[in-house]
Amino acid sequence: MRNQLLCRSTAIAIACSTLCAQFAQAQAVSTAPIETVYVTGSNLKRTDKEGTSPVSVISAQDIKNTGATSVADLMKLVPSMGSNSNQDNTGGSGFAKGVATASLRGLGSSSTLILLNGRRITPAPYADPNQGNSVLYDLNSIPLAAIARIEILQDGASAVYGSDAIAGVINFILKTNYQGAELSARTGANDDGNFRRKGFTGIFGKGDLDTDGYTFMLSADVDQRDRTALRDATDLHYSQAQLLNGRFASDYGSSVSQYPTYYRERVANSKNFGVTQATAPANMSFNLGCPAGEQLKGSTALGMLPTNTLIGRTFCNYNSDQFLEAQGDSRDINLLAHGELKIGAGVTGFSDVEYSHSRRDYTGVPITIGTTSVGNFTATGAAASYQTILPIGHPDNPYTDRRGSIAYRFVNLRGGSSTINEGIRAVAGLRGNNYGWDWESALLFNRAQSDSTSYGRLYLPTLRHLVDDNWSIARVAADPTIGHDVVTDNRSQISQFDFKGNREFGQLPGGAIGVAAGGEIRRESINLSPDPLVASGQIYGLANTILNSSRNVKSAFVEMRFPVLKSVELDWAGRADKYDNLARNFVPKYGAKWTVSDMFAVRGSYAKGFRAPSLSQIVPGGAQFFLNSVVDLKRCSDDGVTPKPGGGTTQDCAASVAGTGGFNPALKPETSKSYNLGFIFSPTSTFDMTVDFYKIHRENEIVLGSASEALKNEDSVPQNITRNQNPASFLVNADGQPIAGTGPLLAIAEPWKNQGMTELNGADIEGRLRNKLGKWGSLSTTLRATYTHSYKVQENVGDPVHNVVGTRPNIYDWALSSGSTIPRWKGSMSSTWTQGDHAVNLSVNYVGPISLKRTYDGDTTYAQPFCQYGTKKATDAAADRDTTIPLYEAYYPDCAIKEWVTVGIGYTYTGFEHWNLNANIQNLADTKAPYDPLYAAPTPAAVGYNANLHNAYGRYFTVSARYTF
Repeated sequence: MRNQLLCRSTAIAIACSTLCAQFAQAQAVSTAPIETVYVTGSNLKRTDKEGTSPVSVISAQDIKNTGATSVADLMKLVPSMGSNSNQDNTGGSGFAKGVATASLRGLGSSSTLILLNGRRITPAPYADPNQGNSVLYDLNSIPLAAIARIEILQDGASAVYGSDAIAGVINFILKTNYQGAELSARTGANDDGNFRRKGFTGIFGKGDLDTDGYTFMLSADVDQRDRTALRDATDLHYSQAQLLNGRFASDYGSSVSQYPTYYRERVANSKNFGVTQATAPANMSFNLGCPAGEQLKGSTALGMLPTNTLIGRTFCNYNSDQFLEAQGDSRDINLLAHGELKIGAGVTGFSDVEYSHSRRDYTGVPITIGTTSVGNFTATGAAASYQTILPIGHPDNPYTDRRGSIAYRFVNLRGGSSTINEGIRAVAGLRGNNYGWDWESALLFNRAQSDSTSYGRLYLPTLRHLVDDNWSIARVAADPTIGHDVVTDNRSQISQFDFKGNREFGQLPGGAIGVAAGGEIRRESINLSPDPLVASGQIYGLANTILNSSRNVKSAFVEMRFPVLKSVELDWAGRADKYDNLARNFVPKYGAKWTVSDMFAVRGSYAKGFRAPSLSQIVPGGAQFFLNSVVDLKRCSDDGVTPKPGGGTTQDCAASVAGTGGFNPALKPETSKSYNLGFIFSPTSTFDMTVDFYKIHRENEIVLGSASEALKNEDSVPQNITRNQNPASFLVNADGQPIAGTGPLLAIAEPWKNQGMTELNGADIEGRLRNKLGKWGSLSTTLRATYTHSYKVQENVGDPVHNVVGTRPNIYDWALSSGSTIPRWKGSMSSTWTQGDHAVNLSVNYVGPISLKRTYDGDTTYAQPFCQYGTKKATDAAADRDTTIPLYEAYYPDCAIKEWVTVGIGYTYTGFEHWNLNANIQNLADTKAPYDPLYAAPTPAAVGYNANLHNAYGRYFTVSARYTF
């Protein structure tokens, strides 16, 4: 705790001392001419860049100062960004490999509207059933080097850009006006030479619209990211993860290898091959055909729990860790062309064409088979499951009195995956000033394509020879047809026509009334095509993602500004949206600003939001997935452990079955209300500070139903449950007669539903200080921070509502199955000193701690919150806890993921003609990513830290050079 307070005090002291010292030196002189500008969140011109809504602007120089090497890394540094974004560092087992997203306020990608030059980008072609991910805007389609600035509208729903922007809007504005040519190169790596990245950018521009009547620009950006093995990512608490989780235990990878492990059926015809410490000697044996150097003897020193059946037994070790990675290999190409041409009569034509290509290659462990039943899928639902059951006399069954099974790894097959995402975006339009109106209209076409390959999957017809035809596992593995590289072909597209105009009319005491109006007609479509062999149910243990649908969306908006006094401004905007098969919806937004004096102003806004269900949620298809540890209420007793008599097995109490995101055409749209109250301080011409208090209340969030709900309602909604219809598999009554409808589970549909509510409130703080230091140059400082006071989640109407900010929601309250992990404080400070040809930047980034204490379990409030991990006895005798990390509290007595403070420094030199040279060091103190036990568990995707909040780059060096012709 003392170290945490010291780090927090240091970060705050640096920010305060810098701002306060410079404020004391500020000079209040301003001779800059007044100009009119457009600000994200409004289509009305204004002379004051601070409107009624808070907009955070990140400039190209700000981006360079962060040392970020990708848009995704940059977004993680934004204080208002949540921790439930998609990351593309590793492949994992997600539904959207290779996609990176942003999640403002932790409300999900679906509620964060991404714009490129003020217009939408098409969602990535995926059907991700995870909460908040039904719409994914891929940040990899945006080239970091081409960004002129980023404007983030943070007060929730936007009646101007889209009522679905419940969390806010991020508008990426690319460079479009450039004369001359430049080439630049960059490279970066950490102090171990890992996490390497390099790139090249070229820009050519010609013409000035005002003097030449035309302008055009071409740019190209190429970026390469090298693979870093997980074992080489030492800038996390490596030794702690090794000791506490056994995640990186020396030499031990996996006991499943090309040398089979044999299991004996516990009870005849039970299909249960599980073993315990007591039964292992008779029911489990190893093929020790591996070299002696690959043989290990199970022990707690390898990170195994004392109850592990491998303890004290010699087995063949497989080095699975060699395939695990902290960063996958990637290649990115972005090409951009922009042109403008004066046509005459105040009309200008413009056009943008962009092409993006990103490739993500992830290594992976070769596939295995085990002893339990594995569900399979066809395009329309569940296929016949597979379980390795070897009869007596099978060449691979060593038991003469009972059926057997095996665990085996197909090391001759490649693991991992490769994803290529391509995007084409074209905009063509006209803008002008006629009859007192500034107007603009354009056609937009944006298409995204994803081709993904999963290597080395098992072809079921060949695999079934093992069980059906008594083939040996060696023969099956050697058959050239056993492996299949699964390829999916996905497309998504939006085509849009939009128009808008604004003008001033009339006169109020504060000035002319401003009005803007516009509309758009948009067609959205998505086509997800699985591999034909997966669609026909011939691939082992792999689900489909299949969808083919489209819809039309018509929208219109109007916006007005009323300067009722010189010091008082009122804004109003309204937007109407009409989606196919949904009633027309209208959302308003109200804003006000009172400029009390030249030094102080107050602003506020109120808005409603509306997000229609995505196509994957209201039409048949979407994503399939696997459900584990399902308790079958018809074949398992109420205690959830004991099989029912008449044929139930222990597998019925922990079933692994196919799951599908059942579509629900009756879904209601998500709705929201957003409130903002802000204060603007400008005591001098060189110092500005804003403090904006926000509140967002969202209802009817669309989420997947649960397997337990579907099973509970099986009799009334039988279509959501698929069972084996073979009477031989039914339970039997006391007379030995089959009981209809009691076959083992095959699949469960979890229809989308509207759940309770999410509510956040807190404050955004932003300060900018600019100082002239005479012969010592100038100093510019920016401070950004977000304080989240409350993050309340109610999964279902009538459930308790708890504030889970600063905690992991489903640990704080076990009744919660979801919720974003949001620290109370997140912030950054950057200060740049410039003198002549030299510029030096110092930055500090802060991420607050996350508590892992349990406080609630549904309606139960524990007398004393206790740590989720460790072995200390909980105050409440009935409280369950995770004891798999017995030493956790010895290392973390506060039971929290520690706060993270990193410091960066950069230097830029422009003294050579035509050259701009830059060097940047991030995480100067080489501070390790805080240990997170959830992400250190022994799973293929484990990295030991929360990649949404932290990174394992350690001390990271970036150098770049730009040459201007």
